[in-house]
Amino acid sequence: MPRIPQDFIRDDDVRKDWVDLRDQIYVPGLSVLRSATSLDPALMRPSPLPGLGLPVFGVRNQGASGRCVGFALAALIDIQRNLQRLRPAQPAGHGVPDDAALRRDIASADMLYRMAFFHDRYPDIDDLDPGFEGVRTLRSAIKGFYHHGACLDWPDGDAPCGPDRWQSSVFRPDSADRDRLFPTVAQAMKAREIGLGAYFRLASVLNHYHAALNDAEAILTTANIHDGWRDASADNGGVITWPPALGKTGTHAFVVTGYDDKGFHVLNSWGADWGGYRGQAGIGLWSYADWAQNVVDSWVLRLGVPTPSAFDASIGERGTNGLTGAVQTGSTPCLELVGHYMHLDDGFHVSTGSYPSFKDGWERTRDYLKSVLDPQAAAEGDDTKYRGILIWIPGSLEGIKPAFTAATRRKDRIKSLGLYPYSIFWCNSFVEKSLEVLEFIFDSCEAQAGAGAGHLDDLIEQRVQGVGRAFWRDIEMGARRALRGSGELPYERDEQDDPERVEKGHAGTFLADIIRLRQQTGCEIHLVAEGAGALVVHEMLSILAEDAEARPEDRLFPAHDAEALFDTLHLVHPAIGMPRAAKQLVPLFRRMNGTARGRRAPEPGTAAPKVTSLRTGAEDTRARVYIPTPQLETCIHFGSYGKSILHLVARAFEDRYPPPGASDEGEHAPISRPRQFLGMAEIAEDKGFDAPRAVFRLNRVAVQKHPFEPVTQSEVNRDGTIAEAVWDAITTFQKTSFQCREGSER
Repeated sequence: MPRIPQDFIRDDDVRKDWVDLRDQIYVPGLSVLRSATSLDPALMRPSPLPGLGLPVFGVRNQGASGRCVGFALAALIDIQRNLQRLRPAQPAGHGVPDDAALRRDIASADMLYRMAFFHDRYPDIDDLDPGFEGVRTLRSAIKGFYHHGACLDWPDGDAPCGPDRWQSSVFRPDSADRDRLFPTVAQAMKAREIGLGAYFRLASVLNHYHAALNDAEAILTTANIHDGWRDASADNGGVITWPPALGKTGTHAFVVTGYDDKGFHVLNSWGADWGGYRGQAGIGLWSYADWAQNVVDSWVLRLGVPTPSAFDASIGERGTNGLTGAVQTGSTPCLELVGHYMHLDDGFHVSTGSYPSFKDGWERTRDYLKSVLDPQAAAEGDDTKYRGILIWIPGSLEGIKPAFTAATRRKDRIKSLGLYPYSIFWCNSFVEKSLEVLEFIFDSCEAQAGAGAGHLDDLIEQRVQGVGRAFWRDIEMGARRALRGSGELPYERDEQDDPERVEKGHAGTFLADIIRLRQQTGCEIHLVAEGAGALVVHEMLSILAEDAEARPEDRLFPAHDAEALFDTLHLVHPAIGMPRAAKQLVPLFRRMNGTARGRRAPEPGTAAPKVTSLRTGAEDTRARVYIPTPQLETCIHFGSYGKSILHLVARAFEDRYPPPGASDEGEHAPISRPRQFLGMAEIAEDKGFDAPRAVFRLNRVAVQKHPFEPVTQSEVNRDGTIAEAVWDAITTFQKTSFQCREGSER
């Protein structure tokens, strides 16, 4: 009787999924259950082994790889993909793939395994053996599949037939994908075609398993296994021996494909020689007694139907109830934005979680842009080329999930302008956790003072100061490290005579590459920064200014004309204090917009959401600051705090300062006041602000039923009125520049 090698079974391979009350639990329906069910006979083909049938997609052999979670999930995906081929009515003339094509068109086990790594965190064992392989939970694999999709494998010994496949190393040990951690652009694009539709956690109840197999036809499962698993072969009818002789020998992942009166049918990843139950190669019988004693976790999945143009329709409720709010049951899949983002935290790439980022990610995007940036061809209608790049720096005062979703929503709109969208998430992961602390403090203050109390805002400002200052310093440091690197950072030039030079940060390298791309291709560069993203823009301008003063041999950036670097610049509710903004940003506004001031424009009405310029004749300005009107600003609240986030930052996070010209010495020193911020409504009334043509005002947001209705900070951030103004400004610039170019050619 053949026995599976002992090194297939690893004692530390798979762990139980952590309890997560957010999991959707599978609920059995009331349909009549079949007395037995098994893998659809249409998915079986004759096997080279006498008397055995073989699944059309084959039976994988994971060897000693320790990647059973990836192999099990790949087998489940293969089952569902082949069922999708069988069940729908095929169009006339549509041929059924031959056996060779079905065998080759299997999901990549190695890709699924690698993508699970970003979500697999077990602190007690992560650091024990850095070289250890073995994903430890099913949830991590499912989340990896949700966020990245699945490439096809290439189960032959030769190299894959195309760059969009991810070959598992069990088929070719020296595969080009052997050490790959993240998909290439071609792989990422192809992986979108195989996506996760729905998934539910299965309770360890026998009836639930039977119902799930009638409903979903396959269950992804982990269980404690024993020496009896090694004996299952055609010689003993494919039965996993129970009870075992030696007891538990490891924990393993596999697929349950059916049941009968004796137990469950298990599709394993130990090759076609294993199993043989009821003539099915690779499938064994797992007795009910064994299941009851050793089952660990189980999930049921359903593949999604590819709908690349339906992203907005997939978020929120739809139907006769008329609700179209931002209701979302899950985060936006990472695959929606692959190649279009950089994710940093404290200057480092975030290499775990739902939205991982790596240094070579931007390098691949940069190399791709070299071949597709052609402003002239794009302006003349070539949709394979781009006129330029739109860099979007989301505000750090929101978590990574809403920021990522917003970036995905605007991707196609940006592409319609002939621009390649690229987002830099630079501090959102840190903020996502920090906001939980602020929320706790807010709730504590509200419990003490009462909701809507007149002194609640003052109480919050007092209580949050200590945490808030540390929170804001980390945000400021994150902006610096994104541009300047993670070493010892210089102070502002006016704070230290000889600022220390450091290597560029990842966003600094990005900036240098953008300058080179502009010089090489003549492409457009547009920049949008929201909220505290203005701090990143400030650091960009500061480091470029410092670099311009360095000796030529010491410069880190290509020579460039700073005021012509960006074709348009848009700061949306910028969270940057005026003393800092006056150093780089305000002078840049003046240079980009010219010195003409214009008359003050009429106050915007409140009939409908719109953006209007502060000065007449400013419709073609290239640099803009978007702020709320005083009326809208009084309506904004941040959680329990009755004012905007900018007011909280100015009053509790930033250091206060005395009025201009006042002495801060002596017992009669004037009381300090909050720092003025560039994104506040009062900027429009500040006669000392010498770039008024840059100011554009938002009068209300779409969710307000009347102009005086309170609105949350999140609703203001999500409102699309300012985004439309940005698109209009870019379109105006493009029309003007194209007309100028045509005129010069004549």
